[in-house]
Amino acid sequence: MNTSCPGEGPGGSARGTSNLEPRVASAYQLWVEHFSHLSALVRRRLEVAWRYRPQEEMGPLEPELLDYVNEFGRLLQVVFRYGLTEALQGEAAWYASLLASRGPGKEAFALLLDSWIVAIQGIIKPPECHTLAQPLENLRAGLDEIFALAHSHRFSLPEPEVTQLVEVLIEGDAARAMGLVSAWLAQGGSPYGLIPSRLLPAMGEIGRRWELNELAVYQEHLATETLIRLLCGLPALAPPPPPLGRTALVTCVPGDEHQVVPLALGVYLELRGWRVRSLGRSLPLAQIAAAAAAFAPNVVFLSLTMLSRLEEALATVA
Repeated sequence: MNTSCPGEGPGGSARGTSNLEPRVASAYQLWVEHFSHLSALVRRRLEVAWRYRPQEEMGPLEPELLDYVNEFGRLLQVVFRYGLTEALQGEAAWYASLLASRGPGKEAFALLLDSWIVAIQGIIKPPECHTLAQPLENLRAGLDEIFALAHSHRFSLPEPEVTQLVEVLIEGDAARAMGLVSAWLAQGGSPYGLIPSRLLPAMGEIGRRWELNELAVYQEHLATETLIRLLCGLPALAPPPPPLGRTALVTCVPGDEHQVVPLALGVYLELRGWRVRSLGRSLPLAQIAAAAAAFAPNVVFLSLTMLSRLEEALATVA
């Protein structure tokens, strides 16, 4: 059985702390040891600072924003463990875009970074605290660049055909969505070809609009569920392909709740002649291993949506 997972080395072993410089490895060990205290301190500092800053400057502190504080901490853990500081700015731009579109923007993100820096310097001793704080201080110094990158997301518009599909998905109109698909197929497209050319870009646009706070949560859920129905209906629009004699097991990494990508991959493989076993989202590691043992697939595909879940992905491969 083969496995496919981002972050795996050429020899099949996950990159861990043994690949880090001794000072970075030492800093990471202290980070892990004190992570729960660091997270609690950051959360408390944010709550207090938000309470005493002017409302017109920060806006209300929504519960979901505090959830992203925890997710940002998970991201930092992955960055420190695997030496992925170069990826931090791009990931930070997503959080910046999220905050900017919901009101608090640059002030809130600066407060988030300052809170992590203060927590690290207050709990972890030198020189390890300097090693851990340095990437965050670099982000803090480059806030203008990060928010410029986040602002560019607003103008990454899809093709007109994708936009047309997105509007129908947001309305939850599965019949009209299937009508669009049928029309594209009548023009010579293939069901499997529509997945990368139309359906996944539509999902990306829905995610972009949610990130920019242009969609309510219910609209994002409705659009996603309608797209899932569309994907599940694709195999009925084409004759069964010749079987390839290969089996794929498709699933999200543990803790990942984004099910559209693995579903789309499973449908794509099925339309190309694979036998597919799809496990959906957020299945515990032990259950993924049990399914792999039961079905003995040729390939296990793991869907990783957020870098903060890299540890779960690598643990699944191991």
